[in-house]
Amino acid sequence: MDKSFEENYKKIESLLEEIENNKDNLDKSVKLYKEAKELYKKLEASLDDYRAKVEIIDSDE
Repeated sequence: MDKSFEENYKKIESLLEEIENNKDNLDKSVKLYKEAKELYKKLEASLDDYRAKVEIIDSDE
């Protein structure tokens, strides 16, 4: 896995933990959720790329 994927994964975990622990400030929770959602989209796109690469490798065999 490339380092940016791992870094984004750790960051999203951190954001989700912050959201869970932040029950008093709705504005902050919404900002954290938005940031986590954007990271999720990047992670999903990276996984799609990895899947495509694996499919190409499998089809070559």
